[in-house]
Amino acid sequence: MDDDLTAAAFRRAFRDADGVEPMPLPDGEVVDSLGSDIGPLRDALTHARWLHVTEQDTGGAAATLAAWPSTGVQVDFFFGWGAPIAFDFDLRQLIGDEDVQALARFLRLVSSVVGKDVVVRPEGERDGQPALVVEASTGRCRLLPAPPG
Repeated sequence: MDDDLTAAAFRRAFRDADGVEPMPLPDGEVVDSLGSDIGPLRDALTHARWLHVTEQDTGGAAATLAAWPSTGVQVDFFFGWGAPIAFDFDLRQLIGDEDVQALARFLRLVSSVVGKDVVVRPEGERDGQPALVVEASTGRCRLLPAPPG
């Protein structure tokens, strides 16, 4: 387990500086992802034995893929939006450290499949600083700003 990836640290990373509780659905994306990254990612997620995955085609170009990196933690991808690959999850589902660690393993898989960084920002802060970064080059998953040590 990464020492700084605890449920408490995760919640602090998404909380506003003034202590305001975050909106529950942070915005995630695969940085600089292309439409050509969607197929390999979809294949990797649907074939990962440790994930439960469902896909829904809503007609036309829109499609969502839901993955559960652990029981009770759902990550929703919105492939119909095109690039970059976008996703969200519900902060309220991350109850304990095991849930956060499962999400971190999952996001490392996403990053490694497409070979690109993954960032997660507080909901509605599309151009703001990420609260979570997964570095494709190292697989490191870190919270920003780093929790006080």
